[in-house]
Amino acid sequence: MQSLQTIKQKLLTFAVLQPEIYQSDLISNTRTYKDLNRIPGVGYFPCPDLDGDGSVLGAETSCGNPRDVNDTTTGFVLGYLPVGFTTRHVFFGAQAPKQYYYVVDERFVNGNNVYNNGATGRYAPLNTDLTPASAPDSGSPPALPNNTVPWINLDGQDGYVVLIIDPGAPQQFLDGFVQDRTQAGDAIARIGDYLDRRFDGQSNLLDHNADLNRYFFSQSKGAIGVNDIVVGITFKEWQAAMLKRLCQQKPQFDLIDSDVNQLAFWLNDYNAVSNPAGGQWRAILNSQCGP
Repeated sequence: MQSLQTIKQKLLTFAVLQPEIYQSDLISNTRTYKDLNRIPGVGYFPCPDLDGDGSVLGAETSCGNPRDVNDTTTGFVLGYLPVGFTTRHVFFGAQAPKQYYYVVDERFVNGNNVYNNGATGRYAPLNTDLTPASAPDSGSPPALPNNTVPWINLDGQDGYVVLIIDPGAPQQFLDGFVQDRTQAGDAIARIGDYLDRRFDGQSNLLDHNADLNRYFFSQSKGAIGVNDIVVGITFKEWQAAMLKRLCQQKPQFDLIDSDVNQLAFWLNDYNAVSNPAGGQWRAILNSQCGP
């Protein structure tokens, strides 16, 4: 549990420091600063490690699963927790690949080419109001309404942005399924060998951690068969962490040009053409940080 709490804080720090971590690119051992319009705003988390090598490389660097209000397997991405990004000296607390599973709301990942936001490769605007909403989420209506809270569910409670899961020891379940972590395969194909099944008192299979839907369960007396230990980051915790940083900087932010046609910058209002990286933060800071 202590390790999971440490990872939680490291992930929040990563999200809070997105503009600093990604203000430059390392090209041929030369640090090249990005244009303002390509620097991400605060709040994004890493994509999962799918192949279990500990890193997020190649196709893994973009992940997305747009939410369909009628499909409980959408709205989040899942895989192994990456050990870290060695090129940026960022590490999340896992001692080895495949040690932990990791679930994150797909709007909050720092690489998501599903959304059409120019060359930014991520959902925007991302802010504490989750407003204005951005297509292409599906269902009815076709885009999620403004202020749609994340729907990852842990132990019956919606509103989680991130889950970090220690899968515990392999086990055999009441229906005879035996976990075998020696088999090859990516995180989704092998999820049943890591995350657990859940049963009621009559040995009937219930919603569980390995069924790829949005409902997850932590070890408890009421979750028969589950030895997974889960720590989450709620949307409220994410909001508090982002505002703690941004409100402290509000005096400096107030000096920055607010015209998105003059300054394409993550602090300013989102515009699909002139400021696709905009986070719509300025009005939020004015309303929530005081004078």
